Amino acid sequence: MFDMKYIGRKIAMLRKEKNLTQMELADMLNISFQAVSNWERGVTMPDISKLPEIAQIFHTSIDDILGNHKSSEIIENIIEGNVMENELTIEDFKSVAPLLKPTQIKEVSKGINTINDIADNVQMRLF
Repeated sequence: MFDMKYIGRKIAMLRKEKNLTQMELADMLNISFQAVSNWERGVTMPDISKLPEIAQIFHTSIDDILGNHKSSEIIENIIEGNVMENELTIEDFKSVAPLLKPTQIKEVSKGINTINDIADNVQMRLF
């Protein structure tokens, strides 16, 4: 799972290192300064589509911003349009779902083994 407080503190730290106001960062991202404020307070998280822009502005990686390597890798694959079929666990999906748009959730969830798939797989191994 992502730690929204960690991500907020990270964005605030990166913004301050570049001597930017919340308004200036918001203008660069074409969003409201309230959105930046909410991120920094750990109330909400940036939309998945904003993560590459944020990383570029601060000359860092999405992994560095999110602080979660496995989830960052999944997010980067989704941004690039690579759905990791049959590689996602339900836990992986739960960790990235808050950042995904509904259409992305639908696409990504196709790659998750369902309980029925898992049960069928276990039965095949038993016989």
